[in-house]
Amino acid sequence: MNYLEKELRELVKKDDSIFDFLQESTLDGMWYWDLTNQEEEWMNNVFWERLGYDPDQMPAKAEAWMGLINPEDMEIAKAKIAEHIEDPAKPYDQVIRYTHAQGHTVWIRCRGMILRTEDGSPIRMLGAHTDITKAKRKEMILKRCNEAANIGYWEVDYLNERVTWSSTTKDIYNACDSCVPEVHEPFCFFKEGAQKDMIDKAVQKAIAERSEVKEEAKIITKNGKEKWVEILLIPEFKGDMCTKLFGTLQDIDVRKRASEQVEELLQKTEQQNNRLANYAHTISHNLRSQAGGISSLLELIELENPEINENELFKYLKTASSKLSETVVQLSNIDLSDEISEEDYEIINLREFVSTTVKSILNFEEPENLTIRNLIPEGFNLRTISAYLDSICFNLISNSIKYRDPEKDAKIVIKAGSEADKVWFSVQDNGLGIDLQKYGTKLFSLHTTFHDNEDSSGIGLFITKNQVESLGGVIEVESEPDIGSTFTVKLPV
Repeated sequence: MNYLEKELRELVKKDDSIFDFLQESTLDGMWYWDLTNQEEEWMNNVFWERLGYDPDQMPAKAEAWMGLINPEDMEIAKAKIAEHIEDPAKPYDQVIRYTHAQGHTVWIRCRGMILRTEDGSPIRMLGAHTDITKAKRKEMILKRCNEAANIGYWEVDYLNERVTWSSTTKDIYNACDSCVPEVHEPFCFFKEGAQKDMIDKAVQKAIAERSEVKEEAKIITKNGKEKWVEILLIPEFKGDMCTKLFGTLQDIDVRKRASEQVEELLQKTEQQNNRLANYAHTISHNLRSQAGGISSLLELIELENPEINENELFKYLKTASSKLSETVVQLSNIDLSDEISEEDYEIINLREFVSTTVKSILNFEEPENLTIRNLIPEGFNLRTISAYLDSICFNLISNSIKYRDPEKDAKIVIKAGSEADKVWFSVQDNGLGIDLQKYGTKLFSLHTTFHDNEDSSGIGLFITKNQVESLGGVIEVESEPDIGSTFTVKLPV
């Protein structure tokens, strides 16, 4: 025995203040019980103070504390004390729930030892308390968090050949309360084949490298359902022997399947974008050839018939041909496989641009009962890509004309303005309108139409939305059946 330990033991025997210091400072309660007269029991002051009681008001009787213990814990305490009396090798060590004077629960770790006569008869019991309420509350909060996050705990004890599953783990497996796998097959619920092989390799890796391993795999629940889980494996060693493997199991089925759907949508979007790019390149190439042919034919007609330049229809035809060639050239110069560059942008007078677009749509004459008002302020400039803006304006204005209400005079109003760090322009009409409750989520989908027009393709709004978003903007719509629609494009300054 160390001389300092020996010296302390002697001091405790001689000096009561040393004993008082130890029992008040190192423990959260201490008691000494007379087993030959079980009504008699001494509890120190700290014992009662931890439970919110005035020590001077509490009698040195066993019944004083028995009524404060949770009834379930009381039954367990009686059984454990009886075991310890019967067999000293079985220690008395238990967590007990006491009721505090203010009504809340105090979690106490209670340990005790039996003192016996020379013939082995139990005569006294010495006990010590440790207040673990804070730790227990944290444990309960963690348990609730794990349950909310669907995270369960599991443990494989190789020494005692025992497998432990938390209630959440059992819920994830859809297993009954009594269902626990054999120690030689603790991961039996994982899907046979590649999934099960992956988990077996993860176990081997965790043990071989003495490190944590995390994997995502599929299980087959008790009711035959396939489910994605994330498993964490942590090995525990004694020397070179792995004595325990434990970790967590989380239900990630909803998240994983959502991720798979997102990936599927991304792949589908990429395929659509590739098709759209190929489509745009093909159309651009074909239109360029056709536009060049039309322009050449017009030049030949003009050479053979100089007087035709006085014809108003021929003038309209030349203007339309020039506009077509210009648009095709602009589209051809945009490489859809690359990101938009600063060089693609230019300053455009929006009022004049819209006026030109309206003329190209109406061609030779304005339909009856149609009024188009360009209310964009004079000198309102917009920094954008000309080809995209042309397509956006053309689609929105032509749609307002195409889907006008035959039962009333059609009115289309085009406005523009600025707000904060954005500029906007809108196309408003009093046409047929769209039922957004019915079609709102499909409004800008490819090949989606809302009316019975023979020339409806379901492409225009899809392209318009993509072009607006390519410019870093958004497109918004307000519409009611038989009232009309307003499409507003907002672009960054």
